[in-house]
Formats: sequence, structure tokens, C-alpha cells
Amino acid sequence: MSPIPHLNPKPLTDLTKTRVRKEFFTTSYTIIRQWFRTNPDKPARVTADVGDVIILPARLANEVKNDPRLSFGEFIYNSFHADLPGFEGFREGARDSRIVQAVIVRDLTKHLNKVTEPLAEETRLALDELLSGNTTQAWQPVEIRETILHLIARISSRVFLGGELCRNEDWLKVTRDYTVDAMRGAVELRFIPKPLRFLAHWFLPSCQRARGHVKDARRIIGPVLERRRALKKAGNDTFDDDAIEWFEREAQGRPYDPVVAQLVMSMAAIHTTTDLTVQVLSDLVQHPELMDALRQEIASALRDGGWTKNSLYNMKLLDSVIKESQRMKPIGLVSMRRVATSSFTLSDGTYISKGSIIAVSAERMWDPTVYPGSESWDGSRFLKMRSVPGSEHVAQLVSTSTEHMGFGHGQHACPGRFFAGNEVKIALLHLLLRYDWRLPEGAAPPQTKILGFSLGVDPSLRLEYRPRNRKLGDLGDIEV
Repeated sequence: MSPIPHLNPKPLTDLTKTRVRKEFFTTSYTIIRQWFRTNPDKPARVTADVGDVIILPARLANEVKNDPRLSFGEFIYNSFHADLPGFEGFREGARDSRIVQAVIVRDLTKHLNKVTEPLAEETRLALDELLSGNTTQAWQPVEIRETILHLIARISSRVFLGGELCRNEDWLKVTRDYTVDAMRGAVELRFIPKPLRFLAHWFLPSCQRARGHVKDARRIIGPVLERRRALKKAGNDTFDDDAIEWFEREAQGRPYDPVVAQLVMSMAAIHTTTDLTVQVLSDLVQHPELMDALRQEIASALRDGGWTKNSLYNMKLLDSVIKESQRMKPIGLVSMRRVATSSFTLSDGTYISKGSIIAVSAERMWDPTVYPGSESWDGSRFLKMRSVPGSEHVAQLVSTSTEHMGFGHGQHACPGRFFAGNEVKIALLHLLLRYDWRLPEGAAPPQTKILGFSLGVDPSLRLEYRPRNRKLGDLGDIEV
């Protein structure tokens, strides 16, 4: 087979790839999408901040999704410097124990029905504080990403750490800031020669802040864990059945780092869930005709079923809206990033050498042959798809496929997507039932933030909101 085309090769006049790697942060969207629009079935190579990456077409996703020669853990460990202090959050789930994944799959997902009402209660309490400045019917501006970040950090912590810590501002600050600083530090270190990174990280401000967050996390969580263990020895275990307890049970006495485990949960849950929630709101204010239909569906489901997992499942238009927003703006241009632990050849003849980084293109999420009118947001797209025989399951938010890799695909698809889906629904239903939303008059449409492979919501997005007039008893005994 001919060599894999290189989309952004280093100019002959450059001694190193540094300039090309930095330019990739802004050129990525154009070069990757242009290639796969015109060459949907052919792989390509790019020089990115993490090094050279082979991007496979989506048709090969099922071939590589569970291949044991491709390691997600190695990609995380190497790309995020998991051997350095301050980056402990990336170590778990890479080369160390898999306790976090076990807790998510065996405990968090199993307890979805049990955590629904606490999530709803904490959302209501948090919004009372976060959007308390508007007690009139006048429209008020709000920096929506920052507000939703505070909301998601708090309600996630209610499940992960119980009522004891979910309103502790010191802990919430750690959960909000650790991912940002560790990610920034990881990127900065990639541009420093590998032999020097073990020294350089001590002097980079982002890495210093990341180490500080880990230290703060130990200071906050350590005493809580010690107190609980002491109470258990005394025969008293009357505290929340939260992720602290799930980790303790899963470990079964084996050594593990409970603080790092909580940091991993926060890293996995908070910023990606925030991004998706804000993206849905951003799309809805540009398509306000769907808001009343969503409110009616939400109210009907809550009246009939209360705060249960089944009620959230029955919000099928809401499910469709979220999945469509994720289709239009996933968190990345590619999915399924891996490192090859041995050399091999794929069925199409593509040779993957040991140590290569691979990823799979997300282009099918925007393919008009897969999604008619793919360039336009259609909130009811996946609701309509549910009525097509054979598509009932794949049209659901938490389902993954080669056509929709919003949560990844295969063995390493996001294990927490069932919780994340319910959390986004609970946040959105409160935001929609309690408030009206709109773009400020004359505001430009929100712009996606492109940073290499990553696609983020517009960080400067401001929306306007006002409390809605609601009648007592509209939802029966349900309080929103």
C-alpha cells in the first residue's frame, strides 16, 4: 500500500516539527475535515501536539475498537505524563489498577435510579444560589459556561462524595480547576524535550497549580475517609452510600489511592458534562421553537413517574436534542485514540508500526449520506430515527456506533455515559422548567472553540435568562 498521506508535513526549512505542532491547534479542523470529506475511506497522518497521529476512516472503527494491540491506557499515560507529580489523575485507568472503571460500571451505573432524586435535589438547591440574582421578570445576562461548570461540579460531587462534601467550596474549586491546570500543563510539557520534563514540570505554573490541587484534595478528603473507616471499625456505618464507599468496597482491602480515584471521577465527569449541557442550551436558544415541547414532555414524564431513571428515559425528545447537539459538536474531531503496542496491518493494508498513535475520524457524524441535512441542527432527528425499524436502540443518547462516536466506541467507550446522560437531562430540565432563555439581542451565533483535536463550547458565551411563571401543583408533588 502507498504511504499514508501526511496532511501537515514539516517544511524542509524547519529543523524541528515544533512550529507545525503548534499550528495544529488552529489548523486541525480545516485540514482534517477537508481530507475526510473528499477521502472518506482513506487514512491520513497529521503532526499534532502529541506527535504524529494516524487518523483512520470511520469504516475501520469496528475493526480496531477492541483490538488488544491498541492501548488507550498507553496513550493516556504517555500523552499526559502520568509518571510526574501533579498528573496522578491520569495515572489511574492507564497502567495502574482499573478500580475507577469498575466503580463506574458496577456501582455508579447500577445506582442510577437511586441517585436520580439526590441529583435533582442538589440541582434545585444549586440553581437557587447560582441564579439567585434575578427575582424579577427582567432578562438578566449570565456567563453560562461558568455557571453550568459550578452546577455540574456540585451535583456530581453529591453523588461522588455525598452531602458531606458536595457544598465544600474548597473541594469544588479543586474539581473545577484540576482538569484545566493539568491539561494545560500536559500540553506545555509536550513541547519540552522528554529528558527534561522531569525537571521542567517543577517550574511551570500550570504544573505547580496541578500539584497544589492534588495536595488540597488530600487535605480535604483524607480526614473524611479516616473518620469513616474509624466509624466502621466501631460498628457505625450510617453515612451516604456514595463513591467513597463504592471504592472502599471495590478495593476489598487492596491498596489504592482514594483521593486520586475521586480526582479521576471529577476529571471524567465534570468538564465534558458541562460542555454538553452548555452546547444544548446554546442550540436551544437558536431554536426556541422546541423549548415548549420539551417542557411539556418533561412535565408529563415527571408527573407520571417522579424522580426515577425511567422518567428520564421517557424524555425522548430531550434525549434526541442532547444527542443531536453532541452530533453537531462532539468533544473531538477524532475518537478512539490509542497507542500500538506491536506492529500489524489492518484489513485495508494500512500498516501500523509499534508505538504509533492512532485515532478514528468522527466525520460520519457530519456525513449527509448518514444524516440527511447533516449541516443543520435538528433536535427531533433521533426521535424520528427511533421509529425506523432497526434504529430504535442506536438512536438513543447513550448508544455508540461508527456513525455517532460522541461517547467513543468499543471497549473504551465512556463507561460513565449512562450517568452523564441522566445528569445532563436533570440539569437541563431544571433550567428549562424554571427559566426562559435567549441570546442577547444582536449577539453573534456562538462559535466552537477549536484546539487541536478538541472541540469546545464558546467560552465567552453569554445568555440571558428570567424566571418563568409556574403554577403550584403543575408537577404534582415533584419539586423543581
